[in-house]
Order: sequence, then C-alpha cells, then structure tokens
Amino acid sequence: MTDHTPPKVELFDTSLRDGLQQPELEISVPDAVLLLERMAGFGVHYAEIGFAGANQFVADLTSAVTPVDTGAMKLALFGRTRGRGAKVEEWPDLQFIVRHKRRIPVAVVVVKSRLLDVERSLGVTPEENLLMAWETIEYLQANGLEVLIDLEHAMDANSGRCENGNPCSDDYTRRSLDHFRQLIDQCVRQNVSRIVVCDTNGGASPEEVTRVFEGLTCDYPSAHFAFHGHTDRGLGIANTRAAILAGAMHVQGTLIGTGERCGNVNLTTVVGAMQLRGEADFVSPEALTGLTSLAHSAYAAFGLEPPHGAPIVGPGAFGTWAGMHGSSERKNPGAYLWCNPSLVGANPTIGVNAQSGRANIMLLSESLGVQLSSTQAQALMDANQAMVEGGGYTASEVSFRLAAMRTLGTLRNWFTVKSWRVHDESDEVGGRYVQAHMVLTVGGSNVAVSRAEGAGPVDALTKAMRRELDKHYPVLAQMKLGTFTVAALDVRAHDSAAHVRVTVSFNADGHEPWVTAGVSSDLNEAALMAIVDGFHYWLLIKSGEENAPAGLRMKEFAS
Repeated sequence: MTDHTPPKVELFDTSLRDGLQQPELEISVPDAVLLLERMAGFGVHYAEIGFAGANQFVADLTSAVTPVDTGAMKLALFGRTRGRGAKVEEWPDLQFIVRHKRRIPVAVVVVKSRLLDVERSLGVTPEENLLMAWETIEYLQANGLEVLIDLEHAMDANSGRCENGNPCSDDYTRRSLDHFRQLIDQCVRQNVSRIVVCDTNGGASPEEVTRVFEGLTCDYPSAHFAFHGHTDRGLGIANTRAAILAGAMHVQGTLIGTGERCGNVNLTTVVGAMQLRGEADFVSPEALTGLTSLAHSAYAAFGLEPPHGAPIVGPGAFGTWAGMHGSSERKNPGAYLWCNPSLVGANPTIGVNAQSGRANIMLLSESLGVQLSSTQAQALMDANQAMVEGGGYTASEVSFRLAAMRTLGTLRNWFTVKSWRVHDESDEVGGRYVQAHMVLTVGGSNVAVSRAEGAGPVDALTKAMRRELDKHYPVLAQMKLGTFTVAALDVRAHDSAAHVRVTVSFNADGHEPWVTAGVSSDLNEAALMAIVDGFHYWLLIKSGEENAPAGLRMKEFAS
C-alpha cells in the first residue's frame, strides 16, 4: 500500500458576483465585508467581489474593503475583454479594474471560447477574439495585475454542443475546438495566472470533465488549470471533483451554492466531501472545523435559512430521525454517519418527531444529561404530542431539555401561566389596540394577575409576563428576545386548523443565544409556549441547576 498525498487545491469564491445573480438575493456592504473577513479566516484563496463598475454595490464594496480585512486572501474584480474596435485603455471594465488595483490586485477576464458565441454573440472573427483577449491580458499585466481567464462555454466547446445542448456539426465542432486550443496556447504564452475551464450552463458530465482536464494537464504541464462549475444537471459537485482528480489546482464556486438558474457549485460541499475523504487539501484541518460556522454565516448574511438537507453544513446533515436508526445509534454511535461531524464543526442531531419513536427521545435525553427510561420517554410523548409531531423538539433542544426535566420531576416550578387571553382590536383606518391579560402562579403559591399592551399579541403577552415576573426574578431583566419565526404545519391535512410551530431566540450578555419552540393550532399559544420555555431556561441557567441531578435541592436566588 502506497502513501497518498492529496493535491493542494485553491478555493475561489464568487458569491458576491455570480452568487448575487440569484433572484431576490441581497447583501449589504457591511455584511459583505464581514463575510469576506470570515472567508479569509477560513482559508479561501481568492474572492471575487463583483463585475467591474456594474452597479453602486460593487463601487461601494470596492471602496469599503481593504487588504487588512482579508489578509492573505486575494480580492478580484470581474470584467470583459475590450470590445470590438475599442482601445483597452478606454474600455470601462478595464478602467475600473486598473483604477482600483491597489485594493483589488486580481483581474478575472471572461473570454468566449466556443466559436458559436464568438461569431454570433460578439459578432467577431476568431482571429479578432484572440486579439481582444491578448491585448486585454497584456494591458492588465502591464498595470501590475494578476490575471485569471474564465473561458466561457469551455466544456461545450470541447464536447461539441451548440444551443440548448444540441450537438454541433462535426466541422463546427472541429473549428470550435481549434479556437479553444488557440486561446489556451495564447494564455500559456502570456503566463496567465489561472486558466479557468467553465461549464457555463452546467451541462457537462464527470466523464467529459475528466477527459478535458487530463488532456490539458498533459499537453500544458506548466499551466495552472481551474474549473468553474454550475449545477443545472445536478452534477456540479461531481464535475468539480472530477476536475480536481484529473489535475485542476483551483476551483471556483459560491460558498453555499447561490447563483443564477440552479446555482453555482457549492464550495462548502466540495471542501467537506473531498477533504474529509483525503481526495484534496483545501485548508488546514484546524480551519476545516470552521466550515459549518462559515456556511451558516453566509446564509445569515444573505438573509437565508440553511436548508435542512444541505450536505455537510445543513441542520439535518448529521441527524437521526428514524426510530430504528435512533435505536441503533444508541448501541453503536456513528453507525449512520459518513464522517465525524466534529471535523467540520458540527454535532450529531437527534431528531424527535412523529417518526422517531421512544428510541430517539431516550437517545436525545441521554445526550443532554437528562436521561429518560423507556416508560418516561413514552410519558413525555403522551404529554407533548403536538410538540413531538410538529418538530418542536427538533427545532429546540432547550425546549426538549425542559420537557425531559419536567418528566423527571427535576425542573423547578418558578412560575406557571394559569390562564391568559388577548384582546386584539383594529379599526378601519389601520389603528390597532392589543392587550394581554394573564393569571400566573409564582413560586408555586403566589397568584398574580398582570395586564399589558403591546404592538401585537406576542409583544403584549411577553410584557404581561415580565411585568409580574421581573418583581420576583430580577435576573430576567438581563435576557432579551431576539428573532421570532413561524412555520405552518400539515396545512393540507387540516386546512384552517393547521398547527403552527413558533421558534423564538433569546440572548443575554455573556451567554450563548438559545432557541425555544412551541407548537399549537393557535399562533398565540404556540408563541407563549416558546416564551415560557425561554424564561424558564434562563432561570435554570442563573440558578446553577442546569445540570442538577434528580433530587438535588433547588436554591433560591435573586440576581
């Protein structure tokens, strides 16, 4: 058996250019700068921040970001070759790139490499296309810029495909391939930094990619070839992997697979899938543990929720929901996982829902230090059927922990909401009056009545609770509510009586944020369930009883 050293491969992110071509996707300039800082800290080698001079966002980001923000990661601007009959020094894309070369030292130039696009889209001869590319590269290099060339439709040029993926004639395919090879020859002569083979419409196959890269790396051993993939056929990851295994030393994509149509290749999937199998070396093992955090930062920056089933970084990537699997997982941890989640900074997820059964409840309770027996697990399911079936405990381990402690009888009853109602009145001119009325018992015996007005039902209920509880538990003042999300459940089955799942995030200085959940056919009741759990969890934390074993005497506290 011989030792295998995986190839070192560069990562090029284009989330802020190609990624933003996804409809309705937006990011602010400050969030973009923070995301670039996170990429740099992770070990991304290049980041493209936009199409040169295309819009105000690119102009503002170009001015806002500095090499200090991004360290060793190189920043790039994207642009076109000079136009037909134009002078390179007067071409607007190139002017913008040269003007900002101190901040953004890399230029990515797109060159049409398929004869169909050269002749019909640009309306120029193959010879003029070669000259436009040559003069553009020469001009940028003379101005001290590192130049990467994106060969648009390169995979189609090599595979003989024309419009809609239809085969070109044999003669046209031969001429197109000749022109592609002339571009490669020219790029090699000009010492282009990276020659990027683009699967522009995502139509290639791994077999085609392997053939192209094996040929290029054999014929041009000194050149640095790269691959830029899309996911239109669902083969973006497979194609990128094929390119790397066949000699690509640089891959382009977007962190979380954003992009036009079906998206660019997802770099977090490529990195995790290949580095964890020893097929490529993108970043250090220490940096790799930040992969999940980086991906979630990207989702948040673009205002997206991580898809449950996103490979490697999704909330369900290392989850066990099926009861049979949960039972096996208890006996043989890791049996249903393809890798150790900690290597990418993730944790195994034990799902609790209608399909999971007692086994998952027992497994999750054990992992949280509140172990339930089979009988106790059944009792929890019976007492919290809506939460179990509605995925409330999958959405919030905090709410599950509290439910398990109630089942065990180890959770102190700091307060109970005995009854509540909300008066919500609107008038014809848009005015709204909302008041919550609540009866609570505090400390198991004191009965208190509280009322409060709010901007909406949830706000009013929260204020009514705080108005009374803050008197008894001053530590609640340290806690703040964050985001509030609602998901409709089983709408098709129940129509207007569908249940909703509410999740509420909480935060407090010096403590990790926490999330609680509630499930009910009534939105206000679901929200109240989540808020009550959020208050109870903070009181539990501040009491020092978070991990208290059964029977431990509960302490009094005031701050």
